[in-house]
Amino acid sequence: MTAAVEHIKKEIRSLGPDEIEALLRDLQNEYVLPPADDEAASIEAEWDAEIDRRMQDVIEGRVELISAEESDRRMDALFAKHGLERHSA
Repeated sequence: MTAAVEHIKKEIRSLGPDEIEALLRDLQNEYVLPPADDEAASIEAEWDAEIDRRMQDVIEGRVELISAEESDRRMDALFAKHGLERHSA
């Protein structure tokens, strides 16, 4: 580790419990760590299984496919129902 990181670690060790808790909360809100390789593989496997389930639902007719236009119409109606305006990208 760099000298700067070692200095920061030393400073953190001098903080009180409340200060450490606040620092950790701030860091968690500001930075997202990438998942570990085994966790990433697990997440990818779960998504693959979910995609397979959804495709089976389509193939076996358990879901109704709608057009993009119908999807937009339904979303506009849902937003309007809640008094919101939908903005297009």
